[in-house]
Amino acid sequence: MNSIKIATWNIENSHRLVSGDAATRPADVARLDAITEEIAGIDADILMVCEGPSGEARAATFFDRVAPGYRLIIRGSDTWRSYGLQGTQWIWFLIRKGAPISGTLLHLDRWNALTAPAWGDQRSGDRWQVSYPIFDSDGSHLRFYVPGTHGHYRHPQVLQADIDLGSGKVQHLEIIGCHLKSKINRISPKGDPYSSDFFDNQPELVASIMTSRIKLTTESTDIRHYIEGRFLSEPDAAIVVVGDLNDGPGKERIERRFLYHDLVSNLQGDVFLARQFLNHALFDFDGTARWSYDLKKDRLDPARDPRILLDHVMFTQSLTGPNTPLTAAFRARSGGGKVEHQVHHRVGAGRPLSARTSDHLPVSMVFDRRTPATI
Repeated sequence: MNSIKIATWNIENSHRLVSGDAATRPADVARLDAITEEIAGIDADILMVCEGPSGEARAATFFDRVAPGYRLIIRGSDTWRSYGLQGTQWIWFLIRKGAPISGTLLHLDRWNALTAPAWGDQRSGDRWQVSYPIFDSDGSHLRFYVPGTHGHYRHPQVLQADIDLGSGKVQHLEIIGCHLKSKINRISPKGDPYSSDFFDNQPELVASIMTSRIKLTTESTDIRHYIEGRFLSEPDAAIVVVGDLNDGPGKERIERRFLYHDLVSNLQGDVFLARQFLNHALFDFDGTARWSYDLKKDRLDPARDPRILLDHVMFTQSLTGPNTPLTAAFRARSGGGKVEHQVHHRVGAGRPLSARTSDHLPVSMVFDRRTPATI
């Protein structure tokens, strides 16, 4: 194939569309039809879906309905433990039928084997130690929980994709699908968020917002450990990271006040280790349209732009740059990354809000076959 398009899309509450009589309820049928049209419009060769239905059987029912042109990649085990996915929001990969692409999912044992050495004695099994603040239940004071532990509630799923290049040649591509912890906090803020004593007077809120961000950052660090582990044996690994990272616009108000970092920078890696560094698909995409979610209003920073980029496609150096004997057979297309605003708008334009496909917009990237091919 001369090009390959990879996309990620968080389909809001899709589990509700395979429950009870959803297949015949008019409102659900209208939404299912809209999702079907949007997936067809995205026209990806590989599509990663966040908030997919839980369990293989339910996922198969859903995707048979909304993505008939795609094959669902499964493990062959319908238990949440085999996927490391809890709750109703699962991560799924779809491969276009007829495309010369085969795929399997990385066993979670392999993930743990590659990430554990980097954590050292901080990790035990699939969890790692982390310290975070808690507010004592008696309301007396704020303190650090040392050591707490954390692990992926929605474990990244890694597609091992093999692309048939013809003449007996195959390009191996590894795609890490993510849906990281949300930064949303359950504590309702009180008073003017811009007052000088806003945080001083709400220690329980401070504990909540810091804890969620600390846990989220450790999840991205675990993904970075996996990528670095892969590079120990394959110094030009072709790896793509896709999904809903729940990171927001970067160094937003809370990051500036308490942590002063942004999650994507942690995940991207060290630019001095350039081969492992993750390039972003939207690097040359118009900045005003570089958003995939409309928050409507941030309770902690209501004056900022509510349109934020939560959904990402990133890739290692092997998938960009000049041809060398070790680079991948595909190269990121200049201007090939985009938020699928046009498709999303076109599908929704003639439908009521009740038939909205999702609160997230899809994000995609096109990779072209190198000429001359390097493998």
